[in-house]
Amino acid sequence: MADDGKEEAVSAAWHGSVRAAVEGPTPDQAWALLGDFCSLHRWVPSVQTCRRVEGAEGQPGCVRYCAGPVNKAAEAVAGWSKERLVEFDPVARRYSYEVVETNKGFGRYAATLRVEPDPAGCAVAWSFEADQVRGWTLEGFVGFLDELARGVARRLEEEIMSRN
Repeated sequence: MADDGKEEAVSAAWHGSVRAAVEGPTPDQAWALLGDFCSLHRWVPSVQTCRRVEGAEGQPGCVRYCAGPVNKAAEAVAGWSKERLVEFDPVARRYSYEVVETNKGFGRYAATLRVEPDPAGCAVAWSFEADQVRGWTLEGFVGFLDELARGVARRLEEEIMSRN
């Protein structure tokens, strides 16, 4: 309750996770490519630009700038965000990050990317916690992330298996 006796509007937090198996590559092979925080444009089809704008690669506090065509909050405008690395654990093959600035309709958004063992070879897993995102339903957002993870899996298969 606010001091004036009126209830404050509180949006429900969203939580979700997606996982996509990658056929062939080992977790270490996949992490060698995905573990570069500022290389998202190489693995996520909807990201055209990703570059470091602050801090050191692989160190908490590093900030990346990402941009691409997907922006449901303002569909006529390309989407962009600045994302800060919060945790980086190469032994566990995971990193966590948070959006610090964006035009995509996000308020609070934090996520963890992991590369996990899988009978097929490995898997890419994303989990997130966010405030409701303008222009999306939770189901639509999770579906988008699921497609994104499957796209990353396909790119990893192509990249790693073409080297062998």
